[in-house]
Amino acid sequence: MIIAVRVARLTAGCLVATVPFDAGGQSLSSSTGASLSIAAPTEARYDAGASDPSGNYTITTTCTGTTSAGCRLFLRYGSNSQGQQVGMEYAVVSVSSADCGGAVANPNAWAPVQPASVVLSTEKNRTCVATFQFRVSPLAWILYQSPGPPGGSYRQRVDFVLTRP
Repeated sequence: MIIAVRVARLTAGCLVATVPFDAGGQSLSSSTGASLSIAAPTEARYDAGASDPSGNYTITTTCTGTTSAGCRLFLRYGSNSQGQQVGMEYAVVSVSSADCGGAVANPNAWAPVQPASVVLSTEKNRTCVATFQFRVSPLAWILYQSPGPPGGSYRQRVDFVLTRP
């Protein structure tokens, strides 16, 4: 039986977050903007278990400070205005150089957003430019029905957090 899927928009709002303690000058910026949209899922996307990917989201990290330690980049879930967390995955589409330690560019390799997992690291006095894509996964009708909550959009914020070890 074919389920008629109304238009729903799953939104992954990506917001730059800073370190909660004195980081001595390290910085994190975006050249893409603070919000990403993920297209309304089709029946085929529900069957596949994941939404289409978002557009590209590019960040620049610069690790500076008075200590010799490098910096680490984490992704974590932020607030959600609907109160229902949407499962998210990310792919590293490109990296600028080997200064983006631990990150391998592969737009087909998806990893779940896990707050305790380091996404990439940057040595002191180095800059890393990395481009990401996001998608909703697992995407299941029993979890995320279309057209979604009141207003028709699922929303999930993902924060980029740059810290020192």
